[in-house]
Amino acid sequence: MVCALDVLAMRRIDPGEDPKLAPDEGLVVLSVDTSAPINTVHIARVGGGTATVLNYMAVGRNPHLYAAKAGEYEWSQMKLTTYNMYSRFKIGKPEFRFTVVPGKIVYPGDLVLRPTSLTYSYIQVHNRTLPIMDWLEAKHPDVYRRLPFEYTGYYPDPFPDYYRAAVAKHPHPGADLNAGREAPKPAALPIPADVMWKPSRIAAIALNPTGDLLAETVREEKGYWALNLIDLRAGVSQVLTTTWKLPDTLVWKDSRTLIAASGGWHGEHTVYEVSSLLKGDKHEVRALPVLGEGRIVDLLPQEPGTILFEGYDTAGKLVVHRVVLVGDKSIRGFVTAKSRDRLNQGASNDRAWFADGNGRLRVAIVARDDTSVLVHGTDGVFHDVLKADDDFTFDPVGLSFDGNTIYGLTDEDRAQRDLVALDPVSRKITRTVFSKPGIDIVSAVFNSRREPVAARYYEDGRVVTEYFDDANRRTGEWIRTAFPGRQVMVIDRSDDNKQLILWVDGTDAPPQIYHLDVASKRASLLEDVAPWLSGKTFASAHVIKAKSSDGLQVEAFLTLPAGNGKRPLVVYPHGGPVGVSDDLNFNRDVQFLASQGYAVLQVNYRGSEGYGKAFREAGYRGWGRQIEDDIDAALREALAEYPLDESRMCTLGASYGGYSALISAIRNPRRFRCAISMSGVSDRALFFSASDNVRSVKAREQVERLLGNPRTDMAEMQATSPLYHASELTLPVMLVHGREDVRVDFEHTRRLVRMLNLENRPPVVMAIPDMGHSLDEPAMADVVWTGVAGFLQQYLGAPSAPAAAKAADAAPVPAPAEQTAK
Repeated sequence: MVCALDVLAMRRIDPGEDPKLAPDEGLVVLSVDTSAPINTVHIARVGGGTATVLNYMAVGRNPHLYAAKAGEYEWSQMKLTTYNMYSRFKIGKPEFRFTVVPGKIVYPGDLVLRPTSLTYSYIQVHNRTLPIMDWLEAKHPDVYRRLPFEYTGYYPDPFPDYYRAAVAKHPHPGADLNAGREAPKPAALPIPADVMWKPSRIAAIALNPTGDLLAETVREEKGYWALNLIDLRAGVSQVLTTTWKLPDTLVWKDSRTLIAASGGWHGEHTVYEVSSLLKGDKHEVRALPVLGEGRIVDLLPQEPGTILFEGYDTAGKLVVHRVVLVGDKSIRGFVTAKSRDRLNQGASNDRAWFADGNGRLRVAIVARDDTSVLVHGTDGVFHDVLKADDDFTFDPVGLSFDGNTIYGLTDEDRAQRDLVALDPVSRKITRTVFSKPGIDIVSAVFNSRREPVAARYYEDGRVVTEYFDDANRRTGEWIRTAFPGRQVMVIDRSDDNKQLILWVDGTDAPPQIYHLDVASKRASLLEDVAPWLSGKTFASAHVIKAKSSDGLQVEAFLTLPAGNGKRPLVVYPHGGPVGVSDDLNFNRDVQFLASQGYAVLQVNYRGSEGYGKAFREAGYRGWGRQIEDDIDAALREALAEYPLDESRMCTLGASYGGYSALISAIRNPRRFRCAISMSGVSDRALFFSASDNVRSVKAREQVERLLGNPRTDMAEMQATSPLYHASELTLPVMLVHGREDVRVDFEHTRRLVRMLNLENRPPVVMAIPDMGHSLDEPAMADVVWTGVAGFLQQYLGAPSAPAAAKAADAAPVPAPAEQTAK
């Protein structure tokens, strides 16, 4: 037995050691990147047998070199201690397998671990080839120079060979190939970034059923939250509580019972009993916390003083039961409920429940085989309706009062996404509730009887709520005339539809919240969502229609700041690229740029959401080709119709938009003065081996459908990847990327920085620690957008200062390296 295990085992190679490999042996770099200490990681031989066990790995990257018999292996399981508990995770999926090749050094990617809760950890393989090659050159230089190196993850990666060949062509590279230039400091900004991205003041709002009381969660200056109660009839407001925990969900059980929840899906709940009469300028209010964290399943309108509540018991099992909203100092939540008495019987591994209008549990989301399944039934008998990875596209949005119909959005066998009714027993669509040719429905509005009464969609960039009944339709038409040129959405309403709460904004108007009395047709301003932006002047937008190279019509929006003469332009493509779109709501990014005098062009290129199925699918595999043709067509139209300075243009984008900025600079190097990529893809093939988007078989099939397959389409991917054309990326480049980005791994920026430095053209680099794929934190947005402003000023100049613009034509002077792409 010992001899047999020896044959399968890997042996660790120390730095500087010259391994003697048998003819059937190769070397493998095993690297674990973890944010929590790991007890053990097991690597197994596919087909049986433990090859090696990695013990006691500290936080950070832990690479080691091993010799092993040629063959197929896999990351099989790991054990770690989190939150003072032992957690064991089995891995062993196809994407965690790799091959050891005789006479080669192979690298299967970093095993990345990010624990996020007691029960969930992000575990995925991410291809970080470049730092591993650097590590090999530093720790095992002789072996690295002597043997070929290959990435052997689930998808191929041509970069190692490409990079080694590039290094051979540049025998005298700079001292630090990871270095980037600092972002230039901007001149005084009309609206500083920290002001523009100051978090919104209003976090949640709810109108009671009779329409006389409004609850709202308000951000206070010192960082805490206030839960306010506004009496709309008396015109007075009072503070119910102040707290450090955000009450992010507000619902009214009835007209005098408010429930506030903090912490999202399974948060802490407090019930506020509000007296009917005012005493002075306040209502008497009694606050009763609900014991135990959980989620309201249903408000049970037919049962006064009772709700359906779900939460996890001490054994970790989901329990649904009725909670009576009565207590002296608190309300007994699910903490006293016994699992055997739970209402949620008949479905195992259940994660969330939904009830019909009579309070019966009819629909659940259950976990099965690493996916989510929607089940339907009654009286404890349930059957599958949909799986999260089904080919049948259906997005549930509501359950009928009787529980026998699921309303949802689908484009299955349709030209656009429609609002439909699904029979969950037969899994057949029984009727189309609403359809608009060539336009995708984005959501539905339901009444208190759980019937759909309106559909929402975007048309010409503006949100439209189309009601099905005449009374609401007339009210909607009046609202549009009352707020000309503005986007208006009803965000809450009284049961009799006579009192409405409106969200109002526009391209040149920050959001505001209004109260509308329908009978008197009087709209009163309640709140500025961002009062620090009120009184400032913002730029309006124009809708552009253009025909692409193949005749496809695309829509674009040009935000044009006021002023005389031609404005410099920033081309700002959105991310995605499929299933995302720009609109004419207030956009802080766009207005920040426009406040500095830059016009901003946003293009809803093929693949964008909202224009029907054919338009969306036309974006499949259009990276760097047809999508960029669409942007070019819209740009030509904008330059022909509006006062734009064609000699002063830059391109900027995030995610796919960052990729588009880079590839556009390569396609048209003389058109733009600079390019800015934020969290952008630089290597199309790398996206397949370093992203959370490829974590399952179905997910990989979908990504291959959208982007192509590296195994068969590698030549096309390299032809349209900025990384492999760094020598053609000759204009100034700024790269912004979070080091914790799991959607577009930081490796994209790390590789591009290296290749640009080999060309002796160091980019501006902002490598942000702890940042993921988006700029969620205002402090990050402040730093990044201030840097963007400085970069644009350097290469576009100030709109009213032609001399500065002329000076920008000179080559930039490299600044000291503040950020690196190691």
